[in-house]
Amino acid sequence: MSQLSSRTPVRVGILHSLTGTMAISEMPLKDAALMAISEIDRAGGVLGRSIEPIVEDGASEPTTFARKAVKLLERDKVASIFGCWTSACRKSLVPIFEQFNSLLWYPVQYEGLESSPNVFYTGACANQQVEPAIRWLLANQYRRFYLLGSDYVFPRTVNKIIKAQVNRGQGKLVRQEYVPLGNREFERIIRNIQATQPDVVVNTLNGDSNVAFYHQYYDAGIRADRIPIFTISVSEHELQSIDRQAIVGHYGAWGYFQSIDTPENKIFVRHFKARYGASRVTSDPIQAAYMQVYLWKQAVEKAGSFEIDAVRKAAIGLKFRAPEGIIQIEPNHHVRQTIRIGRILPTKQFKILYTCDRTIEPQPWLGVEKPDFTATDVIIDLLSEVPQSIQYSCELKEKSNELMTANIKLKETLSALQAVQSDRQKALEKLEKANQKITTLNHQLRSENSRLSAEVEVTRKLQQMLLPTEKELKEVEGLEIAGFMEPADEVGGDYYDVLQHNGRVKITIGDVTGHGLESGVLSLMIQTAVRTLLESKQTDPRQFLDILNRTIYGNIQRIDSYKSITLSILDYHDRQLCVSGQHEEAIVVREGGRIERIDTLDLGLPLGLNPDITEFINCHSIELNPGDAIVLYTDGITEAENSLGQFYGIERLCQTISSHWNFPASEIREAIVTDIRRHIGTHKVYDDIALLVLKQKSTH
Repeated sequence: MSQLSSRTPVRVGILHSLTGTMAISEMPLKDAALMAISEIDRAGGVLGRSIEPIVEDGASEPTTFARKAVKLLERDKVASIFGCWTSACRKSLVPIFEQFNSLLWYPVQYEGLESSPNVFYTGACANQQVEPAIRWLLANQYRRFYLLGSDYVFPRTVNKIIKAQVNRGQGKLVRQEYVPLGNREFERIIRNIQATQPDVVVNTLNGDSNVAFYHQYYDAGIRADRIPIFTISVSEHELQSIDRQAIVGHYGAWGYFQSIDTPENKIFVRHFKARYGASRVTSDPIQAAYMQVYLWKQAVEKAGSFEIDAVRKAAIGLKFRAPEGIIQIEPNHHVRQTIRIGRILPTKQFKILYTCDRTIEPQPWLGVEKPDFTATDVIIDLLSEVPQSIQYSCELKEKSNELMTANIKLKETLSALQAVQSDRQKALEKLEKANQKITTLNHQLRSENSRLSAEVEVTRKLQQMLLPTEKELKEVEGLEIAGFMEPADEVGGDYYDVLQHNGRVKITIGDVTGHGLESGVLSLMIQTAVRTLLESKQTDPRQFLDILNRTIYGNIQRIDSYKSITLSILDYHDRQLCVSGQHEEAIVVREGGRIERIDTLDLGLPLGLNPDITEFINCHSIELNPGDAIVLYTDGITEAENSLGQFYGIERLCQTISSHWNFPASEIREAIVTDIRRHIGTHKVYDDIALLVLKQKSTH
């Protein structure tokens, strides 16, 4: 055994649910982390220092997780924290870790649609677990799917991905249902399963709800050979709490099973049982909780320091021979790993039926950052519920405020009736009931706000990702292109895009009425619809705009919105521009700074107001000579106010463009942005800003 330095041990936090509904799943993860720490200490520690683990109980509540994380970071000064299971709890921690610039190592599979420089995600993304699992089911003739999950972020998001994949694979979603975490009553749901007769039930329940569900499923007479349950949340550990006959024959998908026959896994299982008892089992989350401590150790030693920024940088690219096989940390802070599918045996272990022949690249954003991204239907489905979430959150807050007012009145009544014991008792009972309602509604409000916060982050991130990159803009033949976008809120309703297809370029710039989350959602719908139409080889400007309007109109009706979109579409080919659609004026600057203003009022109507706008669609042609430029913008520029309430205005915009006509597109953009900021000064920005500068390249 190596000698440890006498220096002060380095502290790390272990933050898991040791009580509450998630304790059944999370307690073994704490054990796995402690085992890794013990092994590392016996081998000499980290940079010659022993590790002092400080264990805290998140109690299955996001607010408790947040409070304990602050305590570990602020008071205990831990170097890193290993922990969490549910997405709700993880999301409560992300802003805390970003505020403290510390690192969270998260060991559980999750829905994706998140990234943080302060989190390493060592569980599987949906594309590494869920998508291969559904592909396997479809290939094995499971066509009718029943989706059942706990009512929080992970199951709801994952089930949207499953729904889209099932539809693309010619399967059918017969029903989807959600129950609160900790729910133990499944009779109604099981009756629905019997009535709909699916081929398979895909289970994303979490925690001890699974014990009740599998038992009640078996007691209802449903057997695995008739309607199997396929889980992506129940591992070997949870199976130990369920009667054997209730689980045999059902399926699961994980990157790791205890039954993997490799030397590394046999050693891992043997050590775990030796430390915690022969009856204990290992699982995918247990293995991840174990190996992520070793990943942290490797990163620290590679960095030669416990300093957070150095460790974060050193972790990228690290490989580790884990019990499941070779894993690697990718630049997006997720882990490249494989997937296995197994059937549950009477031993409560999984017989491995399928192992992917390669490690799978993690795509937490569903591949939206990839040039061949095709899952636009998933994105639109994910985003379509955001406005309803906003409404629901507002309704809950309103109800909570109403009950708070009632609570105050009851307290006043109680004070006035203190002399009369019987009335006092009645008032106390009413007060208690009101308090219970307030507690329940506040819990709902916190959960919904957490979900809404996640949706805001998803929308903001997707907006950034879907903007054309500098590399894409440089690849456009014939044009120099420079773009700029800045939302007034976290999420904006402005957008622009530049797409090449079959030698032609399609340029779009749009502005959804208002700004904020709902406007941002609609702008994303436009982007995905435009890209989809272009891939379908629809090139005629009038037909393109007509189909786009009908698509957006249908989506706006679906989400019961009153918003509309002004949108200009420019088709470019060989110095010729065709402008269609109603938006702000297009400003053309020619040699010597001569300005031409193109009014788009007669080129279309705002999208989403009417189902048919074909009679209003027109095109305006522009020929660009070498050195000519065209500037497209949203009204956030011309209507930008200073502290005196004065607008920036189109005249000043034209002057700025004219005086920089002979500059490259990027410098024209910078000149406009700089002048706008100079005009605004310290005044609050009230509207989103988008700007696109196109400059015809010289033919030489």
